[in-house]
Amino acid sequence: MSTEIHIVRKKFNLSRYFSLFSVSIIIALTVIMSYLVYSNQKSALLDYSLSHSESLALNLNKRLYDKFIVPSLNEHEYLLAQKDSQRILDLEEIVNKYLQEYEEIVKCKIFNQKREVVYSTDHDDTGKISNTEAIRKVLSGEISWKLNERDIPFPKESSQAGKVFDVDLLELYVPVYNDTGHLESHEIIGAFEIYQNVSPLFNLMKEEFYKIPLLLVFSMSLLYLMLQTVVNKAARIIADQRKEIELYNSELEEAQHKITESIDEVIEHESFHVRFVNDNLVKCWEVKNCDNSTCPSYNSSDVRCWQVAGTFCGGAVQGVFANKYGDCRKCEVFTHAFSNRINTIGESFNNMMALLQAKHLELQEANKKLNVLVEIDPLTEVGNRRSFQSRIEHIHLLSLRYNRPYSIIICDVDNFKLYNDTYGHQQGDYALISVSNVMKSSIRRTDEIFRWGGEEFIVILPELSHAEALKVAENLRAAVQQLKLKHEKSDLHVVTLSCGVASFYPWKTGDIGWEYVVKQADEALYRAKTGKKNSVYSASIG
Repeated sequence: MSTEIHIVRKKFNLSRYFSLFSVSIIIALTVIMSYLVYSNQKSALLDYSLSHSESLALNLNKRLYDKFIVPSLNEHEYLLAQKDSQRILDLEEIVNKYLQEYEEIVKCKIFNQKREVVYSTDHDDTGKISNTEAIRKVLSGEISWKLNERDIPFPKESSQAGKVFDVDLLELYVPVYNDTGHLESHEIIGAFEIYQNVSPLFNLMKEEFYKIPLLLVFSMSLLYLMLQTVVNKAARIIADQRKEIELYNSELEEAQHKITESIDEVIEHESFHVRFVNDNLVKCWEVKNCDNSTCPSYNSSDVRCWQVAGTFCGGAVQGVFANKYGDCRKCEVFTHAFSNRINTIGESFNNMMALLQAKHLELQEANKKLNVLVEIDPLTEVGNRRSFQSRIEHIHLLSLRYNRPYSIIICDVDNFKLYNDTYGHQQGDYALISVSNVMKSSIRRTDEIFRWGGEEFIVILPELSHAEALKVAENLRAAVQQLKLKHEKSDLHVVTLSCGVASFYPWKTGDIGWEYVVKQADEALYRAKTGKKNSVYSASIG
């Protein structure tokens, strides 16, 4: 009994997911934008109410100035109105008459500097002292406010008298100034505490606010319908492409199998000379009746014409791979090779392997040249500064290990700048080559010479004492002079050499590095160059 396993692949329904996503976005954006608009409108209404209340307080301050503020300050030096006095009656008349113009003002208090209530629309508050933080701040010149929701009774004349209703109260604390004409410079003599009913404004905003989310939903719904049309069309295109993809699945699996086998062969043999075998591929020379044996793909079983030289028509090259690859697309051999997906993948693999093989060979050649350039000076064909550093480190360690000395000679061609100026740089290069050649022939096989830079050379003399090194330096100087290279600007009218010699004795100076030895030799060379030149100077170490 056999059991068949069927893998059910769920199809991605673009329209469905787009609808869910769009509805979620519409709801989220509506909530967020509505909240932002609501907050902005509420903030704007608060700013308006605050400005309105501040203006009211300032105008009230002006009306009270002559009939209350000035007399009170003259008599008591601070705001004060005794109960049942004519002054309190005048104060109440002014305030009540003024507040009749502003129905939204529910309550008003006036404090003096002692935080005592001088006047209140609620007579029970008169004479009380407030220690709230808001009063302290306003008496120091800082306007403050807060928004509260409170229960207040209906007016007595209302049919709802005795009941209470909820209102949004804006509590505003504004200074009372001695002179309202110069607020920024005059003293603060008290404070207003004003309660403004802002519920009508807020309620109006709330009543009209529903229009905003409706407008947002309507606008985004229109946008959703437009996008839904585009998505439906895209879904149909995706469905058609899915059918086409399924049609080529078998071909892709077959191509994958063949490519995998080819790659395994590359790994196994470590060779780029592996090709995707296409038995049905027509041969270029057969189609073109070409018998040109110099063609790289002629009679080849795995090399394609476009991989190496383009298409040959009767022996004439029609294109070059990677440069004129487009020319090959016009050829029937190329068209046949890429006639189906398997062949296309296979030939693309072959092209890649052909390129990799060519680039691998180029890289090998480049590495050979690079290895030479890294260690050898290209002009004089002696070691360069880089190779000197690695070599001297090794020699220094051997000297320390086996307790044997070594010496350094730094040489400089005298007046070489004048030589270049007189004979030209090409002749200067020839002179440097001649000097390096005669120096190489004048040292032992175990000695090594390097180009230190410009016209300077440095020589390592392993296991050679300082006295012996001086002899070698003298031989180098004499050998260069014997070349008799013409130099009109030199004292002897020939090219000469100056040398500085330094040595390292591990049993005397084992705690110094090779850099110090080179420094000593360089200083000795400096003395030779600033002296009579064409000479050897010694620098003893230890």
